[in-house]
Amino acid sequence: METCFICRKHMGLEPAPPGGYIYETEHWMVCHASGKLGPLGTLFIESKRHFLDYAEMTEEESASLGRVLKKVFSALRQNMDVERIYQLTTMEGQPHFHSWLVPRGKDVAERGLKFLARDDSCSDEEAALLADKLRKSMK
Repeated sequence: METCFICRKHMGLEPAPPGGYIYETEHWMVCHASGKLGPLGTLFIESKRHFLDYAEMTEEESASLGRVLKKVFSALRQNMDVERIYQLTTMEGQPHFHSWLVPRGKDVAERGLKFLARDDSCSDEEAALLADKLRKSMK
């Protein structure tokens, strides 16, 4: 899909995410979000194939997503001091399956939707450094 931002990113036609892609399988690619989009550790799990939501997943995509999530959650917990990791999947901004993972530190007072509504950010340099640590943890 030449008009889909995520497809274009996968083809190298859009700027690479901070630190590049962290992890890749046959069906999924994981990257850190741009620093302006969320706190340090905000990751995207993106489908390689262009489709909208869970109903359109193949059996193989569906079965493998849980394994990818487990690996990513473990790497985030290993490399960050997090109490919770929120997962949000809307496809509102980009109609291509992707899921946001947003870690919440133990020192953050807001919880749930109040936490997700915060205007948090990090630098792309911080995101790239964390991406490198996560990549090493996920080998």
